[in-house]
Amino acid sequence: MALILNLPTTTTSQVVAKLKATFARFGIPEVIVSDNGPQLASAEMREFSEEHDFVHVTSSPHYPQSNGQAERAVQVAKSILKQEDPLLALMAYRATPTSSTGVSPSELLMGRKIRITLPTLQDKLKPNWPNEDVIRRADAAAKQRQPCYYNRRNGVRILPPLSPGDPVLTKLDGQKQWTMPAVVHSSSSTPRSYIVETAQGERYRRNCHLQSTHKPITPVSESPDRVAPEVRNTEDTHHTETQHTPTPTQGTVTITHSGRVSKSPDKLDW
Repeated sequence: MALILNLPTTTTSQVVAKLKATFARFGIPEVIVSDNGPQLASAEMREFSEEHDFVHVTSSPHYPQSNGQAERAVQVAKSILKQEDPLLALMAYRATPTSSTGVSPSELLMGRKIRITLPTLQDKLKPNWPNEDVIRRADAAAKQRQPCYYNRRNGVRILPPLSPGDPVLTKLDGQKQWTMPAVVHSSSSTPRSYIVETAQGERYRRNCHLQSTHKPITPVSESPDRVAPEVRNTEDTHHTETQHTPTPTQGTVTITHSGRVSKSPDKLDW
């Protein structure tokens, strides 16, 4: 069920007040997932989660994709607020069956369809709880298809796990290049996240913004001009002067941070 709340300010006190009003209406959830906004990662928010006995899980820093369900909900909320009558659009959204489960958000929450501006038979408005097992299986199947399609389209591969003490490269806030060397300190409580420590003793939680430095970047083959003089063919010192024929020099192979092998083009060695 989509729920849009007005936040005059984004302080922790304002967020906590809205959450309390939501809990009073729907009850306290077991888990809340959010990003790492300052108002959500504060000590006051931690105290609020402990008092109301729910687990607060934050997504990976600088990786909104790990909180994709909430990001998608924000996108839907923005499109609803752009309509001429946002409340009418919100009502239509809550009455529309989803593609993954085949039932509407109102049916999942209240066990019945809601009456909207479209003509509806009275029999359709009677309470009729959907089969929970069928809904869960359909939702799980849809969530498995989505990463499968994404991984196939983007060439995603499974990265090997990191261990404490492994050297890595990471980037800090506002950086675009992998310029900060660090060492893996420990695994984080969140899935596929690590606590890394820089040379200055600062610790950060990172997920995708990590690049292992275990694999050295080495060229595939050496050019004849780069071979040490003592290992060259001894016949080079006895042959007569001939016309120099350019030989192609094979480029080096580098591994990008995503794991893709990049090979430089072959060039003629003049």
